[in-house]
Amino acid sequence: MRANRPTVLARTSVTAPAPSILVLAQPSGETDDLLDPLVRRADLCLLRVTSLRAAEIALRNVAVSLVLVCPETDIASVSALLAKADELRPGTPVLALRSRSGENLPVLKAPTVGVVRGPILPDVLSRTVDVVLAFGTLPSDASRDK
Repeated sequence: MRANRPTVLARTSVTAPAPSILVLAQPSGETDDLLDPLVRRADLCLLRVTSLRAAEIALRNVAVSLVLVCPETDIASVSALLAKADELRPGTPVLALRSRSGENLPVLKAPTVGVVRGPILPDVLSRTVDVVLAFGTLPSDASRDK
């Protein structure tokens, strides 16, 4: 049974801009393979950066719909990016990919942060991005209290 729920394909129209996804990832063949299905999608705009400074610039200047953090990113950088995203784009969902045996992220209180433990298949990541984008941006804590 299928409910009448809009799909990501229904959300995008000819006039709607493609959602922008900020990807913090170091160059590697493994990461390229993981991101390949997302790169090939015409309905998304991927902004791939390799540093926190570049991520901050993108968060300041682009209406980012999702922040994706690849598994090789260390915990300190993930925490710094979460803080910067919350400061510059409150309510923007963040999806942190972590290896199964990697360090745990500190306790996350933000409702917009998801952690996916790998290994994750590239097509599964693409579908996961669809799910996160379907939920959209959540209001910041300040706007929820009003």
